Amino acid sequence: MKWIFLLLTLVTLLSSCNSYNRILKSDDYESKFNEANRLYDSGKYDRCVALYEQVYQRSPRSPQGEVAFYRLGKACYAVEDWYLASYYLAAFPSKFPYSPKVEETTFLAAVCAVQNSPEVSLDQHETEVALNELQNFVTRFPNSELLDTCNTIMDKLRFKLETKDMMTVRLYSKTENYRAAVVSGEQFLDNYPRSTYREEAWAILMKNSYYLASNSVDSKIEERIAKTNERFNIFLVEFPNSDYLREFEGYIEKLKKVGVPVSNK
Repeated sequence: MKWIFLLLTLVTLLSSCNSYNRILKSDDYESKFNEANRLYDSGKYDRCVALYEQVYQRSPRSPQGEVAFYRLGKACYAVEDWYLASYYLAAFPSKFPYSPKVEETTFLAAVCAVQNSPEVSLDQHETEVALNELQNFVTRFPNSELLDTCNTIMDKLRFKLETKDMMTVRLYSKTENYRAAVVSGEQFLDNYPRSTYREEAWAILMKNSYYLASNSVDSKIEERIAKTNERFNIFLVEFPNSDYLREFEGYIEKLKKVGVPVSNK
């Protein structure tokens, strides 16, 4: 009985494949459209794509063409082919501007961009693209029920960019590139005034400001010591209970005793 069942299954599969290939190669576009819909509705997204492409190419401005193009995007989205899904979904509103699917496809195209956003250690160009796509959606559909979802996703993407910038600040400090650490630390604090990394960024700025001053040349030491003192006073006001205070007070005391600097970084 087991062998009979397997044989019947194999015959069914071969028959299905033959039927699919026959429709794919035929000139009967009504059959192509119907078969594509059947496959799509049964969740066989990878198999319906070729048929929908043929239907759309044949009649791009017809009702069938609109359905085919829409479902091409949705099928690619379902199989997580984010780049191809983005192509179809992002193009849909311009090809069919009066379709009731415009809001949905615009949102899903933005979601594809979000899915292409890489891990935080990598270049974040795709993350910036995703943010722009979501912002465009919010601007275009200000009354959409998806606004809260968009805002939540955008907050996560912004935090990813924030974390990426903080990693850069940490790297400059770790490699003892004092000047770059100071500049990037100041930029970070300006760009993210409410950051959860704010105390850490200030700590890195203070530490590298101290080392930059204590290893400075004569022509710059006075200015750099003054800047370090200024930064310490701001840090003291903003983080009066910080665990870093004792360390930074030691920096200030040491700078008061600095003699002739010996190097320039």
